[in-house]
Amino acid sequence: MPPRAVIKTARLTLRPLSDADEKNVVAGIGDYGIACWLTTAPHPYRPEDFHSFLGTARPGKVWAIDDGGGCCGAIGLDPTLGYWLARRVWGRGYATEAARAVLAVHFADPASGSVHSGCFAGNSASRNVLTKLGFQPDGFRLTACRASGDSAVLLQCMALTRDDWRAAVPS
Repeated sequence: MPPRAVIKTARLTLRPLSDADEKNVVAGIGDYGIACWLTTAPHPYRPEDFHSFLGTARPGKVWAIDDGGGCCGAIGLDPTLGYWLARRVWGRGYATEAARAVLAVHFADPASGSVHSGCFAGNSASRNVLTKLGFQPDGFRLTACRASGDSAVLLQCMALTRDDWRAAVPS
C-alpha cells in the first residue's frame, strides 16, 4: 500500500512539512521544554536544523500536524512512531488524534507489522498517549538526548501489535 502524504482527521490535517513551516517548527522545538523530550533534536533549534530535517522528511512517513492555525507539531512513522506538539496546543488530544490516524493507515495494510515507540522516563503525557493507542511496555534502555548535550536518559520502550491496536481502537 503506498504511503499517504495527506491524512485528515476531525480537527487536524496531517500533511508534508514544507518551507512555510520553518517559523513554527523552529519556535516549537526551540522551546527546551519540548526539545528535552526528543532524542535527536538539538537545542537551540535553528533554521538550518529545520532545513536539514526537511530534506529527510519523506511524505507519507513524516507529517506536519496542522490544526488550521498552521503547523503545531509533527509526527512520523519512519520506522518508529515519534511526535511533538507546540506548547500552545498541549492538552487538546492532538497527539492521540494524529497518532491514531497515522496508525490506522499503517494497520490498514495487512502486511504491516508491529510499531515501536517510546518516551523518556518522566514524560507522563507521552506515555499516556501511547497507552491510549494500545502500546505495551517493552523494556527500558539508555539513550542520548541531544538537546541535553547528549546526556544519557532512560527511555521506556513501547510496542504496538495489530491485536493490541484493534483492542484499543474506539468502536
